[in-house]
Amino acid sequence: MTETTMPEAQQLRQLVRSRNDVIFEIVRDRICLREYDEGHVIHEAALATEFRVSRTPIRQVLQRLVYEQLAETRNGVGTIVSYVDHHAVDMLRFRIGLTGLIADLVPLQMPAGLRSDYARLLSLAEQLRDNSAIKEVWTVWRSHHEVRNALIGDEALRQMDDMIFFRIARSWVAWLKRDPRLMRELLTAEIVATAEKAGSLSAPELFRLHAAHLELLLARYGADASR
Repeated sequence: MTETTMPEAQQLRQLVRSRNDVIFEIVRDRICLREYDEGHVIHEAALATEFRVSRTPIRQVLQRLVYEQLAETRNGVGTIVSYVDHHAVDMLRFRIGLTGLIADLVPLQMPAGLRSDYARLLSLAEQLRDNSAIKEVWTVWRSHHEVRNALIGDEALRQMDDMIFFRIARSWVAWLKRDPRLMRELLTAEIVATAEKAGSLSAPELFRLHAAHLELLLARYGADASR
């Protein structure tokens, strides 16, 4: 009996994790895109109804958002979207330093499919226009991050890199709304530069290229990165 039921139990646990991850990513995107703006109350019951689940997985999603500092708990209010604090510019600088550290010291994994991943990203980036919806540009930017983040061999640093990416995201979206052409051009330029060398580019070089891209963002928007 154990041999037949254990795989089923494992599959059920995997299904639960996958469901929770999907809900978490949807809500996180809403926060990053400012569909849920600062101070927005995230109603547990409403999300449970929307996703047709009990409150238990929603509660787990909200706890994860709080852990990643995208939300916070307020007594008498519930879970609200956290405010972009005045340290956001420092967080951007930290991300630049972390990216350089990853390039120089961290074991990196270059998958065989990296060239096809960047060919896909390039195709998506080339479809973007000045009037493209914010969500379209965000999807390409997030996908680019996911491809790059997967190269980090150290799990703790991979999680830190991922967390900081999403903590900065709302500032990035604010810049995108302000300068859609410039932000699209910066994103596309980095993807083009990486895609052109995807067959020969080393992982450290890829991360140094990204650090240079972040430096451009800091130079252009550093003064008001907290917004």
